[in-house]
Amino acid sequence: MLGACSNGLSSSGTDKGGKETITFINHKTDWTGNGKWKEYTKEFNQKYPNINVKVETITDYAGQMKIRMNSKDYGDVFMLPDTVKPQDFKNFVEPLGKQAELEKKYMALSNKSYNGTTYGIPIAVNTTGILVNMKVFKDAGINEFPKTPEEFVTALNTIKKKNPDVTPLYTNYASNWAMANWDFVRTGASGDADITNKMTTDKEPFAKGKTMNTIYKVLFDAVKNGDTEADPSTTDWEQSKQDLADGKIGAMVLGSWAIEQVQALAKNPDDIQFVAFPMTAEDGNQYAAIGPDYNIAINVHSQHKKAAREFLDWFINDSNYYKDTGAISAVKGKDYPAALNSMKEAGVKFIEANPAPKGKESLFSDINNEAEIGLDTTDATKQRIVDAAKGNTKESFNHIMDDLNKKWGNAVKNVTGK
Repeated sequence: MLGACSNGLSSSGTDKGGKETITFINHKTDWTGNGKWKEYTKEFNQKYPNINVKVETITDYAGQMKIRMNSKDYGDVFMLPDTVKPQDFKNFVEPLGKQAELEKKYMALSNKSYNGTTYGIPIAVNTTGILVNMKVFKDAGINEFPKTPEEFVTALNTIKKKNPDVTPLYTNYASNWAMANWDFVRTGASGDADITNKMTTDKEPFAKGKTMNTIYKVLFDAVKNGDTEADPSTTDWEQSKQDLADGKIGAMVLGSWAIEQVQALAKNPDDIQFVAFPMTAEDGNQYAAIGPDYNIAINVHSQHKKAAREFLDWFINDSNYYKDTGAISAVKGKDYPAALNSMKEAGVKFIEANPAPKGKESLFSDINNEAEIGLDTTDATKQRIVDAAKGNTKESFNHIMDDLNKKWGNAVKNVTGK
């Protein structure tokens, strides 16, 4: 689904009055409908009156952009999908500057930097965990959110028994993007800032007792117990937000960027809370990793790079995007949103994943692509787990984990030669 709004011309170009029009492609379809993007372009024009911004939004953003980026037609400014390999950034994206210099002002740049050059800046910094309607939990007699996988799975089952009309955990199986959040929680769930780097040498990261196995087992058990939606293939992302707000859904594994969207739909916004994934690290603490949302970038083929850079800089430095989405600003020194302060009060510690060692920036991506597991990038493996738990396939959980270990182990060997 596409949406668009603009404050002038219909496509990138320059009019007779010398005004340039740039196209900004992004994933925030809800802001097309509620008029938020029109507010932003109007604010931008107060500072840059000679630049028109055509905003184009896409629902299946990562999937559609992967197709569009086979051509040069993917806007002037866009959100850089994770499907682009770091070593390929230069083929698609205009460099923004040296990472070391930009890191003096911005955080979380390592994700879209390569060989010391930064190609994208996070539109916001989020944490990944679980977005919950705590009223659903409290109505089932669960007053404190669980801190272990076992407690969480039990709580979901308790909710279902107390109120069969409620879906305790919603997977968003059919969205083709949301289930990647089950991968994103690994740094916080483990409390290990180096877990992703360690996976580049670990040939069995999905073995029993390891973080990824534990995370995926929560998903499998919840589905197996009947505590997720009846038909995963018919899930609806937009409707799920309203259902969570209304107490028809108890929890969804998501990024903190979704807090504001669901709270805006709720009769009592305080019912909607964001919590850490229910795992406790070896040191006894609960952690939530902070990391970049989409990174805003400039098309290397753009004919309007100066105007595109002015919009990008305004968006990161001057707009209220992080406040409007309940996120953390990528600009260092700005306040955390109230929703995440509540996590701090609950004793949750925030950590940021360590960047890959110099010269190995693409190693994880290379192994992941070689393994064809889609960790962080696709929903395929998570959907496979749901299908098995539903009984739609004959695979067992252990069989899937063994297969993932085999694929990952072979990929590590093929890519590193070790």
